Amino acid sequence: MKHKSLLMLFVVSIMVIAAGCGTSKEKDTSSQNQQPPAMIDVALKINPENPQPNKEVTISATVTQGKEKVDDADEMTFEIWKDGQEKHEKIQGKHKGDGVYSITKSFPEAGKYFVISHVTARDMHNMPQKEFSVGGASAANDQAQNAEHHEEGHDSDHHDHHDAAGVSMHFMAAKDVKANVKTTLTVHLQKDNSAFNGARVRFEVWKANEEKHKFIETKENKAGEYAAETTFPTTGEYTVKVHVEKGEIHTHEENTITVH
Repeated sequence: MKHKSLLMLFVVSIMVIAAGCGTSKEKDTSSQNQQPPAMIDVALKINPENPQPNKEVTISATVTQGKEKVDDADEMTFEIWKDGQEKHEKIQGKHKGDGVYSITKSFPEAGKYFVISHVTARDMHNMPQKEFSVGGASAANDQAQNAEHHEEGHDSDHHDHHDAAGVSMHFMAAKDVKANVKTTLTVHLQKDNSAFNGARVRFEVWKANEEKHKFIETKENKAGEYAAETTFPTTGEYTVKVHVEKGEIHTHEENTITVH
């Protein structure tokens, strides 16, 4: 009887172990079958495509994730500037429904312009860029004018940033930054409509006319997103210059933060 009992105990133990292994394999298979979420896609449009000076233009971005329209974007900002200008205008897009966010704007001067739609949604960021002409100005004419200006010594760092380096930046900071309170600075980088990863990114920070500048190394939390924590010692306006280096690319962009 004793031998039979031991044999039965052994058989039951083998069955329990086998059942456990089967459950483990099922769990592993289940986790492997889980697909990562689809990336958000942004379709940027300008209507009319060739606007005239002082006429209203609708700039829109349709945000989708797979076949789903994204109506819950955390941020939707249009960054607009004329070719050769360092100052960029940033306008908050209005949600129109069906994944569409848009603004209406007019341009007083003819020439070549650029627009970037900065979209943050569902823990992802996308910022496609589009070039357009106001007043029928051709890209060929603009390039010829830029070449003349360059020969005369009139060059622009910001123009180089978007055309030569081809890196688009979107800098983010908390809406209410307070002195002596730790805050996070973030920049999203994109090149050719794809996340620009593997770069060395630093924040150069200084206040007004101070000679001493502070350099902060960032960490790439996910593809194309670089962040760092810092503390601003006093209230006032600070300049945060984003330095990006990778291979032959070395570009930068300045931003302003008001500390309360």
